[in-house]
Amino acid sequence: MSMPTPSSPSPSPSQEDAGERPVASAEYAAGALSDVRLAQERAGLRAGLTPAWYGPAAAVCLVGPSVVRAWSDGRGGVATVIALLVSVLGLGVVVALARAARRGAVVLVARSWSSRLRRSRVVLPAVFAAGAIAGLVCWAAGAGQSATRIGVFGVWGIGVWGACLARNASVRRALRRLA
Repeated sequence: MSMPTPSSPSPSPSQEDAGERPVASAEYAAGALSDVRLAQERAGLRAGLTPAWYGPAAAVCLVGPSVVRAWSDGRGGVATVIALLVSVLGLGVVVALARAARRGAVVLVARSWSSRLRRSRVVLPAVFAAGAIAGLVCWAAGAGQSATRIGVFGVWGIGVWGACLARNASVRRALRRLA
């Protein structure tokens, strides 16, 4: 039988726990960090959701000024000023709608213009192209300038609405995958 030598004492139970604590703490910290990253990703996705009212409101704001301008054509005077004011008001309402949609999100994520354009690199040209094609079709069919303008802005409004619906569906799919 060998006796323990004084130079190599056997570890006490508290020393064994201390040796395991750094490993357990590191695992706990890694798990907590993973949870934080997951929560940040979910919050970022939720911030990208567009409220259901935004698409139709944006479509109306795009089409409305065209309808008023069509009404004002040939009337001159006050009707022209009203059409100009409605156009400026429509632009202001679109900006206000975008702000309200962003503030309606629980988490605000500030995105740069380049980031927003990169995110819309497929949708934006497709919506513009659809409006241009609608304008060409109206022009080829012999529609007047006002009707053509209403058609183009109508297609753009519906395109914005469709883009909002598609983006929301994509965000919801991503959120389901994270759950």
